[in-house]
Amino acid sequence: MAQETEKSSSPRKPKRAATKSESPQGPKEDAQALNAIERTRAPVRAPSKGAKSEPAAARAPKEAARTSARTSAARADSPSQGMPDEIRERFIGIGSKYYFPDGAAAFTDHGPKLTTRSENTEVIRSLVAIAQERQWREIKVTGTERFRKETWFAACLAGLEVRGYTPTEFEAERVVRAIARREAGAAGREPDGPSTERGRETAPKRESNASATAGTGTPVDERPITGRLVDHGRSTYRHDPKEPMSYYVRIETPQGDREIWGVDLDRAFRESLSRPTIGDDITARSFERDPVNVSTHRRDAEGRVVGNQEISTHRNRWIIERSDFLTERAAAAQTFRDATVSAAQGVNRHPELSGSYLQLQAAKLGAERDIRDPEDQAIFVARARAAIAQRIERGDPLEPVRIREDAARTRAQETQRTPEPSPTR
Repeated sequence: MAQETEKSSSPRKPKRAATKSESPQGPKEDAQALNAIERTRAPVRAPSKGAKSEPAAARAPKEAARTSARTSAARADSPSQGMPDEIRERFIGIGSKYYFPDGAAAFTDHGPKLTTRSENTEVIRSLVAIAQERQWREIKVTGTERFRKETWFAACLAGLEVRGYTPTEFEAERVVRAIARREAGAAGREPDGPSTERGRETAPKRESNASATAGTGTPVDERPITGRLVDHGRSTYRHDPKEPMSYYVRIETPQGDREIWGVDLDRAFRESLSRPTIGDDITARSFERDPVNVSTHRRDAEGRVVGNQEISTHRNRWIIERSDFLTERAAAAQTFRDATVSAAQGVNRHPELSGSYLQLQAAKLGAERDIRDPEDQAIFVARARAAIAQRIERGDPLEPVRIREDAARTRAQETQRTPEPSPTR
């Protein structure tokens, strides 16, 4: 008690202002860096009270081994050591800073800590590769939600333990599926299928279109992309803070992740009829291209930005729906295409087709009124049926039933055109 009283009554020494080198955030650049991964150190266990002390001769070899291990770890954590050759070739290193070939900052190497202001997938994979090269068995991730999530995924594939991010059940299952695909690819077969020559797990493929980057020149794969929805949202193009805002969708396919970019993807999600959520099986399809004029960076022979330029290109329009919804729509479209199926039978199978059959009936009446040749009438109706079926299968909103509304509008129009006769005596 006397000791406790003496400690509490003694005056406290004023805290000395921390110098720049002692700042908990480190240099100024560290304070600006949003995202980081760093090596975590395993806690050193204190010897138990009952443990007997070893003789000096027995302790010496163990101490030497520990010292050698610490020296090797410190050397690997040095910014000049433990850097994979492919990283040195991919980025331009100046001191501890690394840049893309166009001059954009990529990341900074502080030895036991790597920092970046980017969420670029290529940068994230590079940081994890550096951690592997330096034999970091456990890392701590800090920064934005997306950076921590993507780093957690890449590090798990690399066999690293990760602190700082708690995955969802879907994300944990996704890692298991990705590892299974990689192991199956290494064995020359699909996870649940026949032998194939498909290789190991690769980086996400990025579908580029002009609406996202203002003219990258990369052709867009117009075939439907089907798989599990991993992530989507607004971000700078390819998660590069120097690029304009766009919208991305990441889909997990049997061949790996596919990342699609385009401003119209935002509308596609908002207007989706099936309202897909993370983990749902979806299909994304580009169905139309609109011509646009956009501004893009002009670069020199070395890739540096030297100005802007206007180019004429196109903007893709997308439809994104749950795969089960599109399966139901495909069955409905098949029924609608079959001319031997009556409207009553079709509506009995698929009640949502009521408006579509009324639309087809209106096309028939118009053909009978405006086209004299019966063969031409049949051709017109067949083409109308095919066009409506295509929209049904694609997932477009179906034609609503407006019988009562149209009848009421017709009666109102007739009343306005034909005044009631005045009463006669």
